[in-house]
Amino acid sequence: MTQPAVPAEERRAAVARMLSLASPPCFSGGGAHCIGSVPPATAGGFLGVELFVEYLAEARPIIDQRLREYLAVAPAGSPLHTYLYGILDEFIARGGKRVRPAMAMMACEAVGGDPLRALPSGCAVEFFHAAALIHDDIMDGSELRREEQCAHIVHGVPLAINTGDFALGLVCTIVVRDAGLDDGTKIAVLDAIGEMSARTIEGQALDVGWVRDDVYDLGPDDYLFMALGKTGYYSGISPLKIGALIGGAGETQRQALEHFGKNSAIAFQIQDDLLNILGDGAITGKDYLNDILESKRTLMVIHCLQAAEGDDLRRLAGLLRLGPRKSAAQVQEVVDLLHRYESIDYARNLARNLILEARSYLGALPKSKAKEVLASMADFFLEREN
Repeated sequence: MTQPAVPAEERRAAVARMLSLASPPCFSGGGAHCIGSVPPATAGGFLGVELFVEYLAEARPIIDQRLREYLAVAPAGSPLHTYLYGILDEFIARGGKRVRPAMAMMACEAVGGDPLRALPSGCAVEFFHAAALIHDDIMDGSELRREEQCAHIVHGVPLAINTGDFALGLVCTIVVRDAGLDDGTKIAVLDAIGEMSARTIEGQALDVGWVRDDVYDLGPDDYLFMALGKTGYYSGISPLKIGALIGGAGETQRQALEHFGKNSAIAFQIQDDLLNILGDGAITGKDYLNDILESKRTLMVIHCLQAAEGDDLRRLAGLLRLGPRKSAAQVQEVVDLLHRYESIDYARNLARNLILEARSYLGALPKSKAKEVLASMADFFLEREN
């Protein structure tokens, strides 16, 4: 049975609750929101990223092979390969951790299912991710993606848009043609994909619209609501929900995985924003400080707009209004203001507490290796460098 879409008011209430995470949630005493049966190594601290890194190393060749199979349609050198299939194949082959297909597989296994049954639907989410990146790079005017020139720079904007559109078309096709799923499960998965698509586009609309309309009257809750849409669904909630549906999870387990995915994905987005400011461009493979150059309303910028006063506030707003016309010195001036008003530390602390709470939801799942890997994944999202 399909689930009704979560109303915007309910999503905003969830966002408001995230902002209350001034201290870690409970990790004892049981209950759906306490760590309960999560392995002792996770209680009160971080499990570490090794389990998840090892899982990705094992799963990625399987995922990559399946992704290539979906694109093995036109022979190399043919017009369709040159202008479509080859463009998407090359973009996919550049890299990426394959976290979203792995999430679907881990969730399926964590509720007692066969992880390989969730592989096709996980690949569908990965193609959605590829489309989002291709289109996002065009909207942002980005130059680098995964250490190489963006698709629209290499192939031109029209072909890049068309390739992203094709990747979006693959998403539902893969699920509908999956012989390993019964019709009822297909409908449930497609419903989850529809919700993911709508929420992602909502979040992107806010992210782009705020910059276009010079919007500054924003609070952290506005950022989290945007991030919940733009990133939270396709990078957490949806792949985990899809894996749980395919694995036959009950309502309690499915909701626990969705909550885990929501918190983990928003922490992932905050860390992504932090890396754009603090990371090494050679490691991240993205345009360093591009968010500052584009005047993106990241959590740090929004916090600084609320915390700064007087001349500093006026200067920050003036620098943001320059958009991409900012000089390197002016970009650094924005970064200095973020440090001065402790906006960087604010974002780091919120991301950490989101991860701590995220792992608490895993108490609703039975003990398994997949559950331990999910806990490790949450830590990976916080500690990653690219």
